[in-house]
Amino acid sequence: MIKCNPIIFLIALLYPWLANPVSATGTIEPYEGSLKQPGITLQDLDHRAHTLADYRGKVVLVNFWASWCVPCITEMPGMQRLADTLTDQPFEILAVNVSDTEDRIREFLRRMNLRLTILVDHNGDTFKAWQGKVLPASFLLDRSGRIRYRVIGPLEWDSEEVGKIIEALLQHP
Repeated sequence: MIKCNPIIFLIALLYPWLANPVSATGTIEPYEGSLKQPGITLQDLDHRAHTLADYRGKVVLVNFWASWCVPCITEMPGMQRLADTLTDQPFEILAVNVSDTEDRIREFLRRMNLRLTILVDHNGDTFKAWQGKVLPASFLLDRSGRIRYRVIGPLEWDSEEVGKIIEALLQHP
């Protein structure tokens, strides 16, 4: 058996994101899975309940993330820029944190200067219900609440390609 220094192994594992986080992006793909809309019933950091039904009529980006996830960290600023660009549109980002403590989430948001709607999935049950396997995982829902696109891995959310997709979804109530 070959022995490997755990620090060297970790650096090698994270190198694609550490060296050039933008090049290690996921792709946005039409959702063709068999996942029935599992819904969301979670609380935000102020302990207010949120469900997907609350956002009917809006295009919704559901993003599963964690503060320790390097690819999640790389995509968050672009997600905030996207939200800022679409403030006057029927569009919402639900950033679902998977398993961090509320104090850790608050500190992360402060450091990153994020103002997204953060929901807390304390035990990961919602992530599992959405068939999440890796973070970040994102789903783009149309205004009727149907999953239309999926992204596994980080994405440049404020890119022209994503903008065109969201604009098309916004055109169809």
